[in-house]
Amino acid sequence: MIGTRSIRYTVQALREFFRHWGSYFILSFVVGGVISELIIPLLRTVTQTIMQLSHIPYISYNNLGAIVTQHTWGAIALVITLLVLLMLVYAQFAVLLTGVDNVLHQRQESLRAVFGAALRDLARIRPTTIFFFIFYFILIVPFAGGIVNSALLNKVRIPEFILDFLANNIVFAILIIIFYLGLGYLGIRLIRVLGHMILADQPAGEAVRQSWAETRGHFWFYFWRVGWVSAAAALFQMAWQAGLIALQSYLDSSQPGWAYAGAIMTMAALQVGGLFLTALSTTLYYLLLITPDEVKKAAPAPVSVREIKKRKRWPRVVAGLLIGLLAAAYLIYNAVYMGGGFDYQPVTISHRGVDDGNGVQNTIPALEKTAKEKPDYVEMDIHETKDGQWVVMHDENYKALTGVNKTPRQLTLAQATKLTAKENGHSAPVPSFDHYLATAERIHQKLIVEVKTTAHDSPHAVTGFVQKYGPRLIKDHFRVHSLDYRVIQTIKARQPKLYASFILPYALAFPKTKANAYTMEYTTLDADFVNQAKLKQQAVWAWTVDDQDKMEEMMYIGADGIITDDLSELQSTIKQQEDHPSYAARLRIYSNQYDWGSLNGTEN
Repeated sequence: MIGTRSIRYTVQALREFFRHWGSYFILSFVVGGVISELIIPLLRTVTQTIMQLSHIPYISYNNLGAIVTQHTWGAIALVITLLVLLMLVYAQFAVLLTGVDNVLHQRQESLRAVFGAALRDLARIRPTTIFFFIFYFILIVPFAGGIVNSALLNKVRIPEFILDFLANNIVFAILIIIFYLGLGYLGIRLIRVLGHMILADQPAGEAVRQSWAETRGHFWFYFWRVGWVSAAAALFQMAWQAGLIALQSYLDSSQPGWAYAGAIMTMAALQVGGLFLTALSTTLYYLLLITPDEVKKAAPAPVSVREIKKRKRWPRVVAGLLIGLLAAAYLIYNAVYMGGGFDYQPVTISHRGVDDGNGVQNTIPALEKTAKEKPDYVEMDIHETKDGQWVVMHDENYKALTGVNKTPRQLTLAQATKLTAKENGHSAPVPSFDHYLATAERIHQKLIVEVKTTAHDSPHAVTGFVQKYGPRLIKDHFRVHSLDYRVIQTIKARQPKLYASFILPYALAFPKTKANAYTMEYTTLDADFVNQAKLKQQAVWAWTVDDQDKMEEMMYIGADGIITDDLSELQSTIKQQEDHPSYAARLRIYSNQYDWGSLNGTEN
């Protein structure tokens, strides 16, 4: 029964959107434009200026403490910027919520009035509201991510490798499940808070209490409301996407003379349709916040029929013109893309020297076998040993691969190379870096050496590595990367010609370093980061990408290199791109990467 009422509610919300689609589209488009074209560039400029003036090279998880202790004033400025960002996120939701409420109740207030109301609401914001808002988004966004997006929080992501690590540990996996179930429960119970805070101007505490009271005994009521609204938005998106790809497939096979022109038009339809569908999904979500019980048609205003028709017509005319102009603006880009103008070949990088489990990671037999497949580079890892030498090993403990519960710093190189590593049904000796390096030189396989560091390394470990191996690596045209920024600094100070990439699981702002490249975790990498790197003449390598769709995404956003555990799949994906895929295939690739939240300013 609850599910049936939720379906009826979703139908009512859809009718409301299509009844005033012009007004809702304009509202979402203007807010998205202000965010993407004004606020985000401004925040980026402010953040980078602070970093430059404070001599902060990068902002990531591993240097937050150093920023606070060594760049105190810069840290304070960054915190202030973060608070401004949170207030702007609040303002974004306030504008959209107030605007949707005005359209729903036919108040006919102008966008200027809506923005003014939001700014006045922002001026009355309380510190407790900001703190609550942080927790509110932690609760709500996981369940509304398919409906509502905020570019201002889009950078805050948990890298996939961290989630994979937690999920592969049974204890952590259970805790994650419990955690998300708890978030789900709290998210539903607090779903009315935003409406009360913004529309009724209630303090955060009062809004929380009222939402808690309103949802008591009605958890499943709100759960099904959110579920069906999300399903409706996703269904429209998938149908539009699949329909256009099917149409292009028909043109490719049956109307080859029209296929190219058709591809330009179907891609434009995908793009403007995406904007329209984002306005739809955003409206559905805010209607749920405003009136979760029933979406009623507003009572007609006490004006003439002619005036009513005029008020209904002008938003649709303006929205239609906007859609037309956007479609026209997309056509040139689409013509170049469909013609293969953006095609290029990223360098292929075998992660830890293996291809789809063809050997034991970071061992010489796997290196020799993988090198026969001709990757551009083989990426491998080294640790300092007890006697100041270097062993080829990724983990900070030998146990996972060899069964010996010792760290590299606890064994000499001679002891380490007597160990046998086992993985993927294969076994091989643990090699020294000298042996691995000599083998790579003999078989003419270029390397990317990841220098692993720990707190237990000798004081001059990195300096010694650069002095001993730097000239040789430069001569061989090999490269180095590391999570430890001190490695990059030392390389650039002592061997500036040695190509060095700084590894970042994520970056809250674009780094300002002398690194030649950045090795970015692919789930936190987007086109904006790649574009900024190209402007600085720095490369970007995406790690670790093992799925074809994700490989295509990294190629689409312009990653210069792709690190993978499945080298043959990457090579096949690149070859398909080189072989000039059909227009329908290009449209599919584009649609898979298209950001359906772009109207709200989000970007991949």
